Amino acid sequence: MRMHTHVFKSTIPVLLGIFISLSFASISAMPLYAAETPDRIPLTHPKYQALIKELTEKHKFTMDELEAVFKQVVFKKDIIDKFNRPAEHLPFYRYRKIFIKKDMIEKGRAYLAEHDKLLSEVEAEYGVEKEIIASILGVETRFGKPGIEKYRAFDVLNTAFFLYPRREKFYRGEIIAFLKLTRKEGLDPFSINSSYAGAFGVPQFIPTSFLNYAVDFDKDGKVDLWKSKKDIFASVANYLKKFGWKKGELLYLPSQIYKDSPELQKMLNRGYRKTVPVTKAIQMGVEIPYPAKGNDEVSFAYFEPNPDEKELLGLFGNFRAITRYNTSVHYALVIVHLSRRLIM
Repeated sequence: MRMHTHVFKSTIPVLLGIFISLSFASISAMPLYAAETPDRIPLTHPKYQALIKELTEKHKFTMDELEAVFKQVVFKKDIIDKFNRPAEHLPFYRYRKIFIKKDMIEKGRAYLAEHDKLLSEVEAEYGVEKEIIASILGVETRFGKPGIEKYRAFDVLNTAFFLYPRREKFYRGEIIAFLKLTRKEGLDPFSINSSYAGAFGVPQFIPTSFLNYAVDFDKDGKVDLWKSKKDIFASVANYLKKFGWKKGELLYLPSQIYKDSPELQKMLNRGYRKTVPVTKAIQMGVEIPYPAKGNDEVSFAYFEPNPDEKELLGLFGNFRAITRYNTSVHYALVIVHLSRRLIM
């Protein structure tokens, strides 16, 4: 059994380039970049020693299995800059233009027409409107366009885990989930390509989402998010349903502040995941139009429809379900806007 052996000396400054400090403090304080890290996984590093211990003891992988797969990983250091500059951070009026355009709408309408029977079947089973399913697939991978996924998924997960301290805990869990799902589905870990964030398949599921929400809707004994339209459509619908999607219910409503107060500002600062009943929000000073009902749970977020304006939105359960797919309010708005144009 041969281990990868890269020597690390905590007394050598990080800026020397070919060695990395074993100090946890230096690792967690800032991202590590190309000259400061090895190209391949240092299995002797404490982070990997702890990970391997969990994988062998809790999840029953063997050392031989883990060494065989981890020694093939190549760090993709260019993704770190992409983590820090996601498109969703663009102002909405710019982000929207990436997706809400003539060719996307035309492709989306053709996609809906081509798969109407199956999408209608999935909609009936899960209660998620077919145009929402199609819009998510359009935004994620241009309705399954080849070539979107440019990285090996396992390379991405390990790069983010080792080189991006802010998401270390998250990607540690995704590495474990990825190895579990490839074992369960009988897949070669290096046969799966992904986005720079480690999402894969036509619906762009991360490994934990695959394990928790992907479904074998075609009943062939495996989950295929690359070629099986049944599995793809049903998995997206199941994901949204698990996060509270209810067919035909509110997504969002434009709202206005008619009475400012510390209580209102506190509510607005809590983030869109924190909800209050509509009646309570009105009492705090927010005007929310019909058809919102008093007992509906609402949260709030600002967005910029154009360079000169900033508007407040009241967000309801179905909208928040989309933000579980991608945490950006801009992303969810684009899904809603595109879905409406697909059926106009």
